[in-house]
This record gives sequence, C-alpha cells and structure tokens, in this order.
Amino acid sequence: MASVLAPGELRLTANRRALLAALDKATRPLTADELAGSAGVALSSAYRNLAELAAAGVVARVSTGGIDCFELAEQFSDHSHHHHLMCIECGIVTDFAPSPQLERLISREVEELAAQHGCEVISHVFDVRGLCRQCRPRR
Repeated sequence: MASVLAPGELRLTANRRALLAALDKATRPLTADELAGSAGVALSSAYRNLAELAAAGVVARVSTGGIDCFELAEQFSDHSHHHHLMCIECGIVTDFAPSPQLERLISREVEELAAQHGCEVISHVFDVRGLCRQCRPRR
C-alpha cells in the first residue's frame, strides 16, 4: 500500500499504518472513535489521517447521515464488492453482498440511468437505511 500512498503525496506514517491495519482487520465499517481505540491513535490524529486517506482514495467514507464510518477502499480490501445496511439511530453499518441477480439489476439500472444523462459509471453504492435489531425495539 505504500506505493499507493506515494502518488497522493501521503507518507505511510506510523499512525496511518496503524489505522490501515485496524481497517484491514475490521469486519464492518468503523467510526473514527472505534478506529482510534483499536489502532491506539489519538482521536484528533485519527480524524485527520482518515480524511487524508479518504481523499487519496485508500479509505472509503461511509456516511450514515450523521456518523461517518470508514473502511478500506474496495481495491485495497480482501472483501468483495458489497453494500451497506445502516442504522439511522445508532449509526452502525453492516456490510452485505446482494444476490448476483440483484447486483445485475442494480448495475443495469445504473448504467441505463447514466446513459440517459450522458454519464460514464465508475462505480455504484447501494446503502439501505433503517433500524438495527438493538434500536428497533426502542422506537
């Protein structure tokens, strides 16, 4: 990953290395607070470095509409293409892989929509917002 950081003029510092290692081990997108704790990095440093890593395209920011979570960008992750279930109450984000049929449908619809507007599709994001199992009974 060091070669990827070089074109963006980002050095692979100890804090960035720790954050990337924590993201690599994560089973779901994590908040900056969670990452700071698991990486042993100060929260202010985590926020700054995550913003820089996201700007460089190494980290993907997953916004739940109030709480940002982070994960490795797909090209740097062992996880395959996936989408997110997001709790609008607590902000937890869970990855899910849709069925091949749904993924084909999403891709086809996105391509048709983009063609109507003269756009070229680079990627797509499909996020589902709702209430997680823990938050649902509280409402």
